[in-house]
Amino acid sequence: MRILLSLLLALPLLAGDTLTLENAELRITWRNRDAAIEQVEWRADHARFFQGPGPGAAAGTFAGEPAVADTPRGREVTFTGAGGARVVYLLPAQGHVLELVASTVPLDLLPAQAAGRVFTLEDRRIHAVAWADIVKEPFFGFLGARRKELPPAAPRLGMDAGPFAAIWHLASPPQRGPGGYLLPPGGAGRLYLGPRQESALGAFGKPFTQVLDYGFFGPLGRALYLGLTLIHAALPNWGWTLVAFSALLRLLLWPLNTKSVVQALRTRDLEPHVKALQARRKDAGGSRAEQQQEVMAFYKQNGHNPMGGCLAALIQMPVFLALYSMLGNVFELRNAPWMFWIRDLSAKDPTYVLPILLCVGMFAQQAAAPPAGDPAQRRMMLVVLPVMMLFMFASLPAGLNLYYLVFNGVGLIQTWWVTRTYRSGPVVAIDMQSR
Repeated sequence: MRILLSLLLALPLLAGDTLTLENAELRITWRNRDAAIEQVEWRADHARFFQGPGPGAAAGTFAGEPAVADTPRGREVTFTGAGGARVVYLLPAQGHVLELVASTVPLDLLPAQAAGRVFTLEDRRIHAVAWADIVKEPFFGFLGARRKELPPAAPRLGMDAGPFAAIWHLASPPQRGPGGYLLPPGGAGRLYLGPRQESALGAFGKPFTQVLDYGFFGPLGRALYLGLTLIHAALPNWGWTLVAFSALLRLLLWPLNTKSVVQALRTRDLEPHVKALQARRKDAGGSRAEQQQEVMAFYKQNGHNPMGGCLAALIQMPVFLALYSMLGNVFELRNAPWMFWIRDLSAKDPTYVLPILLCVGMFAQQAAAPPAGDPAQRRMMLVVLPVMMLFMFASLPAGLNLYYLVFNGVGLIQTWWVTRTYRSGPVVAIDMQSR
């Protein structure tokens, strides 16, 4: 009871330390003494970022509570202190872009304890560094690796905050110091506090879409994202959008996958002849290199490229990697339901049904694949690969699980169909006496 009474008595004091304002999209809490944005809440799903000192901390201390005035453009917040110190923000009635109207004191634009990346932007280039690489010595320091530095100062700069970002677009470049970026007195600009989302960032300015990280295959990932949004225009549910997107992509890759399965089936047909050929050459005293040459000549005689199926799989690999990175950056999947127990495609499956189905589907696909190679190794992969997929996907978002489940399901149907319709071709033997 005494503890509860103490907390109640402390509430007015705590409320006097901060100022909280909100509009249709944001609820923002400023720290009175230095005008730092202490917390931002995305009202659509009550997600919070910057739990602690955030961007815009002023050098010096302000006195009293800031003044709040209603204007035709929104609510204007003015922090004042001794000697004419003044910082003014405008919170619009709609939207998630604040305006730094005026600042007569230096502002620390980004907090030193920020997580994720810090970045500065040019028109067609982004300079991004993870905070961990700035504040920590590299693991391979004994090999000469050095701690990374902050990106070069630019009028466009910001930082990640999970699926959100804080991005400044200033009227003039800030000064870069050892611990961050400082805006000199007289600075002004805009502050984006919102999602790392293509449409929202593009509305703030075209260069800011570079903040989205689609991975190593960025252009391909962005193209796939545009395809996903086109399907979503026809299918409002993001879960069914992923199902349709996965099925359509698998159909587009159908010729490559068919070639891969056919190559595996042909390799299976030729495998007994290859083993017999190797045995005869070995009995004749041939070396391993000569055996290999004989096998390659046999493949050439039969018009078969044993690496053809692998080439098809390698061509698809950039698509898979780009998709993995892209789906992890789709802000629209946050709190997006599919059906039944899947209420948030950006969170893991709470029942683990999708990862288990994915594991079963992977096992079925491995079992349906044409048998080739070492039987013992094949039996091991039949179990190891699905189990690895189960453990890997159990903690990944349900949207990724759904995508791969449908993708592998269509692949299983394709493997069954190609295997059923496949007809073995003739085998042309090589005359060893002529070689």
